[in-house]
Amino acid sequence: MGVVEHKEPGKKNSLKPKENIPQRGELFFDFEGEPNEPSLTESGHLFPSKSISVTASSYLEDKNTHFFGRKSAYFSGRRNQIHLSVSGNPLFGTHPDPFSISIPLRMGEQGTGSVILDRTVYVKGKKYGISLELNEGRPTLYVNNLLQKTESRTISFVLESSQKLKRQTWEVISIYFDTLNHRYVLYQNGIETAEYENKTSDTIGFGFPENDPTPLILGKSFYGNLDGFHIHKGEPEISYTKFESVRYDDDSKIANMEGNYAISPVLETKYSNSSLQQIIWNTDKPKDTMLELYFRGSNQKFNESSSLEWTRIRSLVSDLPKQKFKFYQWKVWFRPDPMGKTVPSVQSLSFDYMEQSPPDVPTLFRLDPNPSKQKNNAVCFLWNSNHEKEVQNGGGYIIHFGLLPNRMIGSIFVKKDKQNELTKIDGQEENSGFRNKRFCIDEETLITNIYIPEGQLESEEFRHLSDQVDISRKEKRGHLFQPGLTYYFRISAYNRYLNEWDSKDQRSALSAPISFSFPKEVSHLK
Repeated sequence: MGVVEHKEPGKKNSLKPKENIPQRGELFFDFEGEPNEPSLTESGHLFPSKSISVTASSYLEDKNTHFFGRKSAYFSGRRNQIHLSVSGNPLFGTHPDPFSISIPLRMGEQGTGSVILDRTVYVKGKKYGISLELNEGRPTLYVNNLLQKTESRTISFVLESSQKLKRQTWEVISIYFDTLNHRYVLYQNGIETAEYENKTSDTIGFGFPENDPTPLILGKSFYGNLDGFHIHKGEPEISYTKFESVRYDDDSKIANMEGNYAISPVLETKYSNSSLQQIIWNTDKPKDTMLELYFRGSNQKFNESSSLEWTRIRSLVSDLPKQKFKFYQWKVWFRPDPMGKTVPSVQSLSFDYMEQSPPDVPTLFRLDPNPSKQKNNAVCFLWNSNHEKEVQNGGGYIIHFGLLPNRMIGSIFVKKDKQNELTKIDGQEENSGFRNKRFCIDEETLITNIYIPEGQLESEEFRHLSDQVDISRKEKRGHLFQPGLTYYFRISAYNRYLNEWDSKDQRSALSAPISFSFPKEVSHLK
């Protein structure tokens, strides 16, 4: 039997778990957009950021390193900056709710003395605003005259981390402005490194100057990479993880770590009854991460929401799913390490499968030239045996007939054996051979193919064409050969996988037609 080996590639891009992109916020930059006009919703999350707009943007794309997505923004001193208009945003107004700013950054060799974030303005010679800087690699937040005291006084404070940032390593700086409790905290990779609190009775509020048009400048004087910069109400993730981490409920004593799925669309092979041979994938699986592959397939068409059962792939070359399929789908389950720091990924994924191609057209289909071997009122045919084992073992042949060469009106696909039981046409008649498969059609054969008793002919493994009978067969009106007419005959072969419901393609094309004319009986009464 001819088969076709085929590979179906998976997604070209690397597959990995979904990152912990903030689900809420005023602003989120993952720098997947264009450098001259980064979108406020590049992550796909529609944050209410109409009150924040980009007025100027300049940075270099860096596809070699990133914290979110597939690339980050590289800043090279004062030449690269992003200016954000925030004057209409309540978080940068006179009475803001508690809010957080988080900046994942990767400090370059020259970045130990940098201004990462700045929004300051001078009013009557007095400096107002915030500035996040690196002093010898230590994150330092300057808050200038934003803490409001009685009698219209304002004071400043500084949050300076004792921990230096590592060079060429992604680290997350988070600032929490708890404006209700007058508590301000600097976090480094989720760990508190500096805090300022002022609850004296004369402290009355926190806020930026009224109607201040000064932009918020990101990367004002910085050498290094930024990615995933975001601003949102409330406190930051204290235990910051890039990916999902394990959760444990002290009350229920249940641990949970769901992971993420990547699911393919429903894919289709050319022919039905394909069989999976091996799976090839290139993966990266760091310590304590998990990666599982699932597969499902069927000859019947299904969709993504189908209840068709998934099979977990335990081995890529052995113990593969045995089901035959024309439609198939794969699913990959990713689970990060318990701390949510590292994840597995799939760089490439392909499936090798063998397609079950249909049989060839039977050759040398012809009339039996020896009329003495024929029964009365019968027409006999010869043809060469098909070489496919799926035809020889469990398959068979169908003889089609019609009144025009290219319009068949009936078919013969079952016969009665010596025990008067129905069986398929295999050409194994008396005086037949490999090059002389033989079968004769008479009126009884035609009637047998019109009226097939329901439920006769059953198969445990495959439903052969001759097994596929139903009640409607009993009511089918057939066609008996009529004298004085020429009939055209054609033959096709089918293999043991043929099924009228989901494997109709497992039958060959029809042969070229041959003809036979039935003599006209003339009545002596006229």
